[in-house]
Amino acid sequence: MRQTITKSQKNKQILNKLIIDGYYNGSISPERFELTRNHFPNNHRIIGILNDDGNYDLKFDFTYPLSILVYFLLGFVFLISIIFLIKGVWGLPVILIILGLIIFIDFKLKERKEITLFTDTILELHKNEFD
Repeated sequence: MRQTITKSQKNKQILNKLIIDGYYNGSISPERFELTRNHFPNNHRIIGILNDDGNYDLKFDFTYPLSILVYFLLGFVFLISIIFLIKGVWGLPVILIILGLIIFIDFKLKERKEITLFTDTILELHKNEFD
């Protein structure tokens, strides 16, 4: 299930407040927003893209230079694994697959943590607004 945020003026104000208060760095536009948490080291960003229902779908991704590097390394490792499998060497492809699975599981756990933290922060600001 994909996390969403309703597009409203109040939510835009809360997103601006998150940037102004220093919780996140990023940009907000009418169609999308990109936020990076002010936490060292942080190589991830939260992206909200407007869908057909008028809500922002939340996505999680690596920041700019790291995202290109990850896709390049993924293709390179895939190519190297195929070459070694054709040559009959099974050790390196197995190690690379295990390493890739560990990195993928770590990424998914960070995605869940960061999006939960982001939505909890937004809900907390909503509650403080009404109190």
